[in-house]
Amino acid sequence: MLEANQLLASVLAITLASAIAGVFVLHRGPARRTVRRRCAWLLWGCAAISLLSWLRFGHLQVAYIDAPEVTPGSLGRRKVEAHMPLHFHEFFHYYLGAKYFRELGYEGLYDCTALADAEIAAEQGVPPRIGGYVRDLHDVLSDKTYEESKRHCREQLRPGISAARWASFQDDLRELQRLVPDEWWDPVVHDAGFNAPPSWVVVDSAIANVIPIRLGTSPTFLVATTLDMVLILVCFRALRRFFGAAAAAMAAIYFGATFVASYDWTGGAFLRYTWVASLVFALAATYRGRWMLAGALFAAATCDRLFPLGFAVGAVLPLAVRALRSPDDRRRLLRFAIGFSAVVAGLVVLGTVVFGAESWHVFYGRILRHGDVYFVMNIGLKRVLTWRHWVPAQTFRGHLGMQTFHDWNLRLRSTWAGMWPVAIPMQIVAVGGAAYAGSPRRPHESSLLFGVVVMFFLSMPANYYYVVLALVPAMLLRAAATAPSPRRRLREYAALTAFTAFSMTTLLSSRISPDDIAYNHLICVALLVFLTAWIALWVEPSRRVLRSVR
Repeated sequence: MLEANQLLASVLAITLASAIAGVFVLHRGPARRTVRRRCAWLLWGCAAISLLSWLRFGHLQVAYIDAPEVTPGSLGRRKVEAHMPLHFHEFFHYYLGAKYFRELGYEGLYDCTALADAEIAAEQGVPPRIGGYVRDLHDVLSDKTYEESKRHCREQLRPGISAARWASFQDDLRELQRLVPDEWWDPVVHDAGFNAPPSWVVVDSAIANVIPIRLGTSPTFLVATTLDMVLILVCFRALRRFFGAAAAAMAAIYFGATFVASYDWTGGAFLRYTWVASLVFALAATYRGRWMLAGALFAAATCDRLFPLGFAVGAVLPLAVRALRSPDDRRRLLRFAIGFSAVVAGLVVLGTVVFGAESWHVFYGRILRHGDVYFVMNIGLKRVLTWRHWVPAQTFRGHLGMQTFHDWNLRLRSTWAGMWPVAIPMQIVAVGGAAYAGSPRRPHESSLLFGVVVMFFLSMPANYYYVVLALVPAMLLRAAATAPSPRRRLREYAALTAFTAFSMTTLLSSRISPDDIAYNHLICVALLVFLTAWIALWVEPSRRVLRSVR
């Protein structure tokens, strides 16, 4: 939940930005260029407020570092509160998960953390930090005992890990223990695991193995946790260069004034925004007509998180329509396909060579199971159609909560199976409508519409993946500002207004209901309404443009 000052700043930024965007789009006086330039500067002022709110006004994440005088690992040692870009849960999963993927794979991180922690505790003469139950990463709807977890690592994984790598793993755990309270370790091994594809791991594992958590007295983990911030700033720079200052400012405003992708979720993690950066650069490449580069960048995003494939398909829809009659567009389509195929093949082969074909087999098995798991803050059509009176007000904490989570998921799966006669027509209409509405548009616009629709209607990603929605108001503002007719301009601005209403709903939802599951359902419904409106507002102009193309 956003803090009160974050919520106030976010609402203020979006309210002001909406009013300024109205002037930017609708003003048609003789001084239009001057007005737009001033509006762009005002939007950047709103962006500054928004981004400060996203960073929790400098509070960032909270860590509790061992005081300088204490003995490492000692019981009751004094901790000093610190605010820094370190998200313990995310860093643990994506830094350690990538760094030791060759040794631990997808299902060994928690078990070997439990074993290494027990060995470290024995050396220090203190109780282990992990005990009780550990999540079973083979089946995330269940857990296993602490002893079972340690035995799995000791018998199945530890023999294949060299002494040097095991010592390195233990050293990294010691450093993290120095940064967080001991009671944080049980929850971290009761999460849902590390699920990036081998094509992401093969690159990020190399980076993680180059950047240590600590080098002498230097906290080098801060280098790893600020890489995402660098990527974000580069994305804003690219948006400004290719789509204009006002569009870039709108993206920054809605990036910062967000609940579904707030800093609490992934800020201070390790390379969680690489797919977003690849997608932004890909949209810029399509805008500039660099089709082979665009294909390569869309492929990089797809190899990072799979679902960006929908954005790639959306980008080529306008090309595919025009290619029916245009040899030039057929050549562009071919260049896109070459760039896309080359990068996908290269990363898949590299991941297979480094980690083995079995890593892909395990990944796809896990991701298929994972796609049918209902977590509290996943967003998609499934969450709308499976809503029933018994769905909210659940407690999933600890071992007893895991059984509740298991039963809750089975009941939701059964409910979803009964909704297929409704769901499948909705999915066909939505995806078909997005393709129809997007195909006559500019490729970057079609990409964004089709990609977001596929995310929502055909999958159920975690809420923080919807950070991509920050690009929607940027592109809608630009489309409205460059619309060829007053009617088209008003329709684009109506879509932008609808997005503003959706954003306000996400910000206020947690104040409307204190239950996580209930307000997540409200967010899903609001996004469904917005996507329906977006498609409807783009369909009518699309028909006119399609006739002109033909």
